[in-house]
Amino acid sequence: MSRARHLELLTLLGTGLLILAVAVVSAVPSATKYEISIYGALPSYFWVSIVGALFVGGLVILLSAAEPADTTWQPALALMILSNLVLFLMPFLRGYQMYGREDPMSHLGYIRDFVVTGEIGANIYPPAHVLAVTVSDATGLDWMTVVMVLSPVFSLLYYGAMFYLLRTVFDSRREMLFGIPFVMLPVLRFAHLGFRPFALSIMLIPFSLYLLFKSDQSATPATRTAFVIVLFAQTFYHPLTALFVIGVFVLYRGSNHVPSMGGPFPTTKNLFSLSVALFAVWYTQYAGILLRFKRIYTTLFGVDQGEPPVAAYQQTIQESSPALIDILRVILFKYGVEFMLFGLGFTFTVAAAALVWKGRYVPTPHLGMFTGTVVVFSFGGLLFLVSDLIVPPNRPFQIAKIGAIILVGQLLYVGWIKIDWSERRIGRTVGFWPTAVVVLLLLASLSTFSVYKSPLSSERNPQVTEMELEGSAWLMGHGEATENLDRFGITFHRHHDYRNGVQTSDNFDEGTPPSHFNYTTRQYLGSSYDSDHYLTITRKGRITYPELFPGYRDRWRYTPGDFDRLERDQTVNRLYDNGDYTQYLVNATANDGATASPN
Repeated sequence: MSRARHLELLTLLGTGLLILAVAVVSAVPSATKYEISIYGALPSYFWVSIVGALFVGGLVILLSAAEPADTTWQPALALMILSNLVLFLMPFLRGYQMYGREDPMSHLGYIRDFVVTGEIGANIYPPAHVLAVTVSDATGLDWMTVVMVLSPVFSLLYYGAMFYLLRTVFDSRREMLFGIPFVMLPVLRFAHLGFRPFALSIMLIPFSLYLLFKSDQSATPATRTAFVIVLFAQTFYHPLTALFVIGVFVLYRGSNHVPSMGGPFPTTKNLFSLSVALFAVWYTQYAGILLRFKRIYTTLFGVDQGEPPVAAYQQTIQESSPALIDILRVILFKYGVEFMLFGLGFTFTVAAAALVWKGRYVPTPHLGMFTGTVVVFSFGGLLFLVSDLIVPPNRPFQIAKIGAIILVGQLLYVGWIKIDWSERRIGRTVGFWPTAVVVLLLLASLSTFSVYKSPLSSERNPQVTEMELEGSAWLMGHGEATENLDRFGITFHRHHDYRNGVQTSDNFDEGTPPSHFNYTTRQYLGSSYDSDHYLTITRKGRITYPELFPGYRDRWRYTPGDFDRLERDQTVNRLYDNGDYTQYLVNATANDGATASPN
């Protein structure tokens, strides 16, 4: 049987795995209540099918790269893109009302503000919200549906731009094909999910780079015009991404001055200046941006020091004393993709430097830029991890990953071309291909199982249910409930943003009920309050500790027994319950002379 026939059969196998995954999604009933993990909501063979389809598609492309005239890589590429699309549409296919409990809900509020007032106002992310309104008006879809599908659509733009970016950067067919399987993996993880301007802006970076390099190769008016338009969109989508892109542009210009780099000097000097000017003109008018820069400045220079993320991790470990296996699991699914990509990116950097030293390799300025991006933004992310700089470390890590994932393919290509294999065909069979297969399989698996937040990384699924929306609407219909409100498993000001807009003046006075509802020291919850309080408990809150930390019951803030006792508490009245959202009213007795009673 010919090599081409083998590749066709592999592609059919991958297609079968994808069809199986789609069939499983169609057969499994949609979510009716909150589920803490989307991975646990579907059978394991569904996720194996998705990983298998991605892996088989990538493997076919790699094998096709070794055959000069083979075209099987084209349907394999379509297989990988469709597999990613199914993966990213899972919240929509599961029937979630909304994916993203925090920022996405507030961004829906910004959309409401824009529609009601017709003005941008203090909104510093207007393009994303204007786009959502435009798509909603054009299609007739409601805002929640639009924002649920916009991210996967931007992901398709990201993958298309990555493909054309590789075609532009690498001259040879083989060099390009070695890179495609890796850039088509979901390594940006939750950036492909949820409606967040930063995530949407990240998806535009490969398109910006493609047009930048295309402008250098053929500076036609059409290419330059497209680049300027994308540059405007990139700048206005998110201020931080604009700064990051400016940094990448600087790295590109710097790589052209390195003597060992080959390639022409870039002709887009004026467009770099334009990007800086756009950022300065647009964002310096917002006081919020200036205050954030001030916060970063004071943190860096020791005037004002907050708690960095790594300190919070250390404190959690000290307080809970988790098992080593649990620590490693969380690290693996929280930062495993980053560690693996950066490790491979630095491996390429070292290998390329050694080959350049021996005069056997001449990298292009494009590769110099990608290498610099990995170095600068991976170490920059570590700075954000150990310092309280407002921005979470995953944001600079996202930029580093875009550079690193391109270097992974280049690393394999350099290994294929430059290593002097003994008995080349046998050496590649027992040395090169097993390495390539393991790298591809690990990245496909790890990126797929860390796309969604889940107990694997000790995080909760940010699903918003219809019953939570109904319950929050009921509460907002009782104005006095906003004054004394405790809740667990829901953040009401986000629901308020969604229903009333961000610019409205109403605010919830939210708090958290005492640990174990104070049943360890008092007989009734009401004796802990000196005024009546509303108390909201959601299904998310009830299952958080048993599902996330099953082996640490002594550290749980609330236990199932506490919730059962809440139902029998004479000072607690249930006002509303729809199965996923329960609203109580706690009658305060602290001023009635009630005595504290032990359990």
